[in-house]
Amino acid sequence: MKSKIAVLAFALLTSAVALADSPAILSVVSTANTYTVYYKTSGTGKVKISIVNEANKLVYSEVLNNVASFSRPYNFSQLEEGQYTIILEDKNGRQVEKVNYTLNHINSVVKVTRLQADPNKYLVSLANNGSEKVLVRIYNGEHTILHEQTVQVDGSFGMVYNLGQAKLDSNVPLTFEIVTSNKVELVNF
Repeated sequence: MKSKIAVLAFALLTSAVALADSPAILSVVSTANTYTVYYKTSGTGKVKISIVNEANKLVYSEVLNNVASFSRPYNFSQLEEGQYTIILEDKNGRQVEKVNYTLNHINSVVKVTRLQADPNKYLVSLANNGSEKVLVRIYNGEHTILHEQTVQVDGSFGMVYNLGQAKLDSNVPLTFEIVTSNKVELVNF
């Protein structure tokens, strides 16, 4: 057991020393449609950044002169989904980072509930994983629009609609139409 621990400690120490002696540090961080490249080295020099797609076709390239460190965002929103390779070349050699770019699809969950305390009030709840404009329409049984509203939803939304002013007949159906960026939900009462 002691020999396994000693071997593991030696491997960790060797890795730490190797990383400490590395002439340049490259890191790529993704947020939404953007990949930010972080670079740091001990001396200044010329750095070339290239981005190639799965077919090894160059989609972007730039050269930075007299730099020792930088952080640069690269916007992938106009590119197709897929695997891309970010290549950084400097006086110390070449470093490669592979990234998988996927479009940010907004998924929404919609729920409409009649409140028990007041049958003329309805709660519209919506949760999503992004930011989108949502259209809320309320129709009566004759497909007459009783209310129409566009709301900006950034994560979650909830609103109580009071339809007491509409003088609804309890026998006439009511429809809520919720239009998000990727679907239309119809909820009937």
